[in-house]
Order: sequence, then C-alpha cells, then structure tokens
Amino acid sequence: MRTRSKRLAGLVAIAAASVLVVSACGSGGDSGGSTGGVAGFADCDKKPNECNSGAAKQGGTMTATIEKKLQNWNVNDADGNTFDIAQVMNGVLPNAFVTFPDLKPHLNSDMLESAEQTSTSPQTIVYKIKKEAVWSDGTPISADDFIFQWKTQNATDCPDCTPATTTGYDLIDTVEGSDGGKTVTVKFKEPFVDWRSLFGPMYPASVAKKAGDLNTPAGLKAAFDSFKEKTPDFSGGPYVVSAYDKDVSITLTPNPKWYGAKKAPLEKLTWRIITDQAQEVPALQNHEVQHIYPQPNKDLVDQVKTISDAQYTMGKGLVWEHVDLNTQNTLLKDVAVRQAILTAINTKDIIGKTVGQFFTAAAPLGSHMFVPGQPGYKDNVAPTGQGGGDVAKAKSILEGAGYKVQDGKLLDKTGAPAPSLKLKYTEGNALRQQTAELIQNELKAIGVDVKIETIKSLGNTLSTGDYDIIVFAWVAAPYISGNVDLYTTKGGGNYGKYSNTEVDDLLTRSVKETDETKARDLQNQADVILSKDAYTLPLYQKPTFLAVNKDYINVRDNSTLSGPSYNVQEWGQKTSAK
Repeated sequence: MRTRSKRLAGLVAIAAASVLVVSACGSGGDSGGSTGGVAGFADCDKKPNECNSGAAKQGGTMTATIEKKLQNWNVNDADGNTFDIAQVMNGVLPNAFVTFPDLKPHLNSDMLESAEQTSTSPQTIVYKIKKEAVWSDGTPISADDFIFQWKTQNATDCPDCTPATTTGYDLIDTVEGSDGGKTVTVKFKEPFVDWRSLFGPMYPASVAKKAGDLNTPAGLKAAFDSFKEKTPDFSGGPYVVSAYDKDVSITLTPNPKWYGAKKAPLEKLTWRIITDQAQEVPALQNHEVQHIYPQPNKDLVDQVKTISDAQYTMGKGLVWEHVDLNTQNTLLKDVAVRQAILTAINTKDIIGKTVGQFFTAAAPLGSHMFVPGQPGYKDNVAPTGQGGGDVAKAKSILEGAGYKVQDGKLLDKTGAPAPSLKLKYTEGNALRQQTAELIQNELKAIGVDVKIETIKSLGNTLSTGDYDIIVFAWVAAPYISGNVDLYTTKGGGNYGKYSNTEVDDLLTRSVKETDETKARDLQNQADVILSKDAYTLPLYQKPTFLAVNKDYINVRDNSTLSGPSYNVQEWGQKTSAK
C-alpha cells in the first residue's frame, strides 16, 4: 500500500488518503480550527466556517502568496503533491468532499447531489453527480472521471503511475457509472473507513484519453503524466488558469462554465510565488499582495500587527510538530534508551521557549493519532512520562536496563561510552533551531551527547534515514488511514523503521472498519503501545497564520490540508471596499 496521507509540513501536503490523512471528523468551535483574531476573524473560535463572512461585490482583483515553486501540475502525483500548488488548484479541480475549518469533511454540494454508503457487505458508496456539473469545455463531469482517478491511483491498473497515495483506491473492486454517467457506484473488496477521502482532486478523463488509451497500463501512464507539465487549459472549478509566469505567479480568472451555486466574485486572482518568507509582510504592507499564509514566528506576527489595514488570525489544527528517533541506530534500537530520551525531553519547556511566546494556545499534544477536538482524541503519551522532562526517571530507566550515567556520560551495557547522536532539522527554521538546542541540553543531563546538524532537504534526509533524531511536522486532513503509513512496519512514511506487530494489526484493522467509532478505538489501542515504545514524541499543534487586507471578505483560515482556498469561489472584496 503506497500512501502519503500525512504530509511533511512545508514540503508536501495534500494526498487525499488518510489522515488526511487523519481522522474522521473534527468538532467545531474552539476545539480545532482557530484561536481567534482581529476584525472579521474575531469570532472564528465559535464560528470557524462562517467567520469573516459577508456580501462580496462583483469584480476586483486579489493577489495571494504561496511559498513554493511549482513542481508539476498533477496534484495527485508524488512530486506534484504539494500544499502550495494545491492551494492554487483548489479553484480548478473538483473534490467529492472538502475539508472545512471545523476539521470535518463536507460534501462538495456544487458538484454532487449526494454521496452515501448504501451497503456494508460489500461496502458500497453511491455518488450522484449534478446534471449541471461540467468541465470548462462543456463535457459533463461523470463516472468516467471517477474511473480514471481510481485506475491511476490503485497501483494495479497503472503500476508505473506515481500517485502520491494509493490508500483506499487499492481496496476498491469496481467503479461503475449509470444514468448517463451521473451516478457512480463504488464497491470495495475490503471495507475502507475513510471513503470520504477519495475522488479528489479529480482530472478530466475526456482530456486524459487524448494522451493515452485509458484501458491499458501504458495509456493510463501516458495520460497521468500528461497532466504534469502542460499548464491546465481545463477546469472543473470556479476558476481557470489564464496565465503562468514560471516561478513568479499563476493567474486565475472565472470559469465561464462554472456550475456552482456561487459565482466567483473576483475578476482575477493571482497567486504570487514568494519563496523568501521575510518578503511576505512587506508585500502585504505595500499592498503588493492582499493575502499571506506563512509559518508564523514572533517577529512576523508582531510585524503584521503594525499593519493598520490588515486582519489576521492564528489557527490550531492538523499540523503538528514532533521528535522522531531512528530505530536503526544501534543505541536507539533499545526501547529503554528511547524511553529515557523522550522522558528527559521537556515538552512544556520547549513550547514555552519557542512557539508559546507568540501562540498562547500551544499545548503538549499527547497523541500520535488525533488532535484535540477530533473524535477519539486521548492523551496516551502523558501516562508514560515522556515529554515530562523528568531526568531522574530517565536515569532510572537507563540504569534498570543496564546502562550507567557516569561523569556526565552515558555508558552502554559493556561500560563503553555511548556514541553521539545526530539531531537534524531544516535550515532557516528558528523555532526548530531553538527546539534542537533545548533537546541537546536536556539530553546532556542523562549523558547523551547530541550533535546538531541542519539539512536542506527534509524529504531526502527522511527517505535515506540519515538521522538519529529529527524534528519536523506532519500536516494532515480529517481521516485516520494515514496513520497506517506512518507507524506500520512497512509503511511508506515510517522513516525511522519502527516495528511492532500488535500496532501493525490494530492499525490495519482500523481502516477496514465501516464504523468510525470502532476504528478510532483501535487506533487508540495502537497509540498506547506506540507511546510505550517511544518511537516518536508529539510536541504541539503548529499554529497557522493568515493575514488578509481588511477589504476582502469570505477568506478564513483552514488549518487542514485543504487550506484557506477551500472556498476560493467565495473570496471577494467587500461591497464597501474602494
């Protein structure tokens, strides 16, 4: 099973698989989406899906920022699957379900009349596509598009395709159309709890078949690849791509064939690529852009607060920072050493000296599976003592396993000095630098020598296992099946090579449940074991930070993989705006 449901924050972002990649549904209000803000964002805690709402006038333009250059145009491809391009393509490509700021998946009611599970044996989902739903060339959105999506992402019909995820698609037995293609019936070989995560973003089969025969593996591969390089001249969303200035900007204009309930108010939406985060606030202040969504730090937040015509909000959702250990390291193969290391780390101290200085809602996460506000959330880490900064307990764990801390150095079971450990984080990230230095100091207290190194490529470092300890983040969506990829023995996201057969069994069973409550219970059982095994230490939910010019309405934070552009068809200028 190839999957990338949870994404590396700031690197990749949107595969629609599972904890999307994460978990079932979140509750609204202060449980997830937002921690409030100023102006139109002031009530986002209580109304995450409705805050900053209002009438938008027809016309006007808007420039928003993304921070990464375009890899390719196929968001379903492993390389094209990035958060930044997904923000752009949210206005172009339809999804069966869309994740809202309340952390819940919502039916795309512009495209679909309904999507319902009609049977559990075999699990059967029936989608009803609206008659008026068409691609920008007038071709109906139909079962053909669903079938193309399935075949290029199930790893069987197109073995040479490179999808960002196969999760769920590989469990489908058949996808069939009826009613002229406007009814789609999907039957599963095995139950899949996160069926709402499937079928999106979708590409048009009518365009794909021009590149290859959709009934052969080679043709499917050619069709899948055809969406990578060519700037899209099609759309199934409120906008079309009207211009692309490589590495500079992407311009969207209204889709004349848009079938949705709300016509996009803006006459032009430009996504400007600014890879240097330090340039985003000046661009907002100088009215070069009207929307920024950077990873926040104290200086950046303080700068935005000085801009009189900007409104801002900080979100708390499905992006979470963590410390991972590489179990292939000779010293770290020993669970007792891992337990001692994670016990010596003080999560509250890390929060207080880093993100907590500008994000008062930050708190220890305590779960590898869910975040507060999601059904099933339980703090399974705190009972282990990990993250508590208890040096005495950490030393006791080591001594009980045959190690010694002598003259400030850890001695292994043979009495030899334990080797140094490499702790890595991505260069230029001040918060992670501070975190790494704090960990280095905390582990020194139990005799563990830590050497800090910065890295340019997080993905390459993880995939090669070139680390002993690493600090990074996952960005997810409201589904649970992505946890399988992260913590099972052969999971594609299990970079530290953690292995426990009980965890494998529990997580594998969880995604084959049709009852979401039972699925979450199985994942919590796995989390208890995983926490005791001390493979990774959840730190905190990372804040998201959205700043927008006050003249714009219906823009709000969405701290999930869908991002703020989940409702881009509603963005516009206030009727009172100049």
